Amino acid sequence: MASINCCIVGYGGIAEFHAEALAQIENVRIHSIVGRRDEPTEAFATKHSAPHWFTDLDQALADDDLDAVVIASPSELHVQQTLAAISADKHVLVEIPIAISHKGARNLAGAARSSDLKVQVAHTRRFDEVGRFVKDFVGSGKTGQIYQNQSYSLWFRHENVGWTGYQRSWVDDILFHHGCHLVDFSLWTIDSDVRRVRGELAPLHPINGTSMDVSMLIRFANETIATINLSYNARQPASGNRYLCENGVLEVNGKTARFNGEQVFQTSENPESGIVVQNRDFIDAIRNNRQPTCSADEALKSMIVLQQVYDQMVTIEGVEKYKRRWEE
Repeated sequence: MASINCCIVGYGGIAEFHAEALAQIENVRIHSIVGRRDEPTEAFATKHSAPHWFTDLDQALADDDLDAVVIASPSELHVQQTLAAISADKHVLVEIPIAISHKGARNLAGAARSSDLKVQVAHTRRFDEVGRFVKDFVGSGKTGQIYQNQSYSLWFRHENVGWTGYQRSWVDDILFHHGCHLVDFSLWTIDSDVRRVRGELAPLHPINGTSMDVSMLIRFANETIATINLSYNARQPASGNRYLCENGVLEVNGKTARFNGEQVFQTSENPESGIVVQNRDFIDAIRNNRQPTCSADEALKSMIVLQQVYDQMVTIEGVEKYKRRWEE
């Protein structure tokens, strides 16, 4: 089996997870690292035994020995860097969000579609044990008709610091980044076309220049209603996912799923990381010349919903209250 040489773009918390995952996949080699600053880029390369490191993506992509790129950089760079990798004839695994606008996601998905390359989007929840159980359980028909899917993710982020405690040089986005986690999972598990979307988005916060709250209502073609809520204002973090169904209530909380109060799933004691399963799927798609499980076209579906929420607010109240500092 031929070795596959990978480049990781980024050196933050999620890049660390990808490096550890790639190290667990047979005949995969971390060939190079690309970062913004010299010192942390070199340190990350040394830690993961990567023989090459760069602060210029084009230099890394020019290496003929490079097969694939993992984009784990700030969200606003995903489209530009993924398109550059596709242009350089490299396979790509790009972290979510695929983009921070529907336009960017559409352009990226189009480029992926017109190439012979494998482009996978890291919706990791599709690959962890509990996520796969929920998909299979809902699809089995045991729930009967699903009337509602209620999901929420609430935490406190009044400073520009990520979950690792690292001070970021970029601003995160609750709608297009964290919103795509919940929307993608709802779309994937409900498995029906979206008929209608309604949403409310908080205006830009004066401290960090982004919205802090979002609520959306999705009506599916099969009549399921999904309510999705996220906040950066919750001093007591909380998250949950619930399906109100014809035959009962399916509640998903962390590593456990319960149906009508009875535990129907518990994550195994030593589960294989969803990122390992996801990254192995990407490598397998390259080796077997097939589409990855979560393609750019799959990820585009949630971006359509998120863009509608943003556009509704701009139309109703004006662009100056909601316009992000980036452009795509």
